[in-house]
Amino acid sequence: MSRRHFLSTSFTIAAFALGALLPSQASAVQPLEQFFDAARVRSFDAREQRVTSEQRDWERGAALGRLLPSFSATGIYQRNQYEVAVQLPGTAQRLVISPYNQFDAFLQLDIPLVDLANYYRYDQAKHIARAAELQKELVGTDLDRAVAGAYYSYVGASALCESAEQNLRMAQENADLVATRREVGVSTELDLERARANVERARQDLADAELIRSIAARNLETLSGITPTPVTEYPEDDLRPEQPLQAWLEARDTPSDRVQAELSEASAAGRRAARAALLPTLSINGQERLTNATGFAGRSSIYTLQAVLSWRLDYGTYASAQAQAAADELQQIRSERARRGVEDTIFDAYKRVEAGIVKSTAARAQAEAAQKAAELALDRYRAGALTQLDVTQSQRDLFQAQTARIQADADLSLARVVLRVVAGKPPTDRVRTAPRPPLPASPGPASGALAPTSPTPAAADPTTAPPAPVAPAADTPADL
Repeated sequence: MSRRHFLSTSFTIAAFALGALLPSQASAVQPLEQFFDAARVRSFDAREQRVTSEQRDWERGAALGRLLPSFSATGIYQRNQYEVAVQLPGTAQRLVISPYNQFDAFLQLDIPLVDLANYYRYDQAKHIARAAELQKELVGTDLDRAVAGAYYSYVGASALCESAEQNLRMAQENADLVATRREVGVSTELDLERARANVERARQDLADAELIRSIAARNLETLSGITPTPVTEYPEDDLRPEQPLQAWLEARDTPSDRVQAELSEASAAGRRAARAALLPTLSINGQERLTNATGFAGRSSIYTLQAVLSWRLDYGTYASAQAQAAADELQQIRSERARRGVEDTIFDAYKRVEAGIVKSTAARAQAEAAQKAAELALDRYRAGALTQLDVTQSQRDLFQAQTARIQADADLSLARVVLRVVAGKPPTDRVRTAPRPPLPASPGPASGALAPTSPTPAAADPTTAPPAPVAPAADTPADL
């Protein structure tokens, strides 16, 4: 085999390597919104919260029932040892006071008129039910964050798996080429053993990548109930900065804020209910009695009407009122903590977006520089100025740079989603997709470079996914 043929073959492999090492633009075929919607319906947390909300609605109805009129019916049979009866003087009528077999039926209607404690308890139950309803949205935002993390993990793992497959192919072709060159005395035994070692390391990288992808897909399926399909596109980030931080921190209508507002109202109502328990209550009732023990009235049907004023004072009621007052103060502290937690999460996500823009911009520049360095290494190897090890190292650096770009872009995309979710904004208003970018131009004719070898697994982060670069521009309020 001629040297020209060797150089031509090595150039073909090297050109393939440069194209293969570019990040393939990939994202689960299903859009991110589909996973969001499915998780809010199918996830265990969402289903649990829906049932909890229904439970709170019925508890509110139970509290209302204590303020509404109530009807009761009671039937009694009584066996008496002796019959008690009297004969009215001058008449043939005999009055049975207490028969042997006595039957009584009581029909009673109770109407509460003044019961402030139960009124405030009903008010408390209303706010708790509203909080449970709003809690569904809060659970939804937590699910959105979890789904977004799992989504980008799956996308990044898929990209890592694809890169690992490409590296294995290139490592094998590289080993085949070095073996051929060794047969004709162009390469050394050391080069051949290095190439074989790189093949086995590439196999390990592929196994690790496939494991990470499988676990990420399973996590995403558990959260959403949807099995993610193979990836074809990546979300695209335009690298524009967000609005000023203060504009995000001023968001006061987040799901967490709404839930805490209702819980605070419920706690205040509970405090008023505990205090009102020390006040008297007023109710009226009417009772109809049907009996065969007519007594001296001689009538089997008798009704009574009552107005009942009840007032109970005891230390237990007072202690309960004080305990509820402490619970109200505790809820205020929890509300303040929740508000601060929202602000801290917004601050964290915003700073991650800022850092992510810088890192993603730098990672893209790093990848471009690494690509140029790999092309220069090819040219110098062709001219005989570099060794095969130098070319292999330069192309390994290119692979690591592309992996770093995947990580930086995915971290940025996830930070934008978290920022919007926590602030109560649509989470995917910045998500776009981009097709696979064009491959770089060939470095020139006939090159003596060899295909790159696989880097160590530590160089790749499986939780990332690369968008295509776009020139930065200022954000607008409409993007919120």
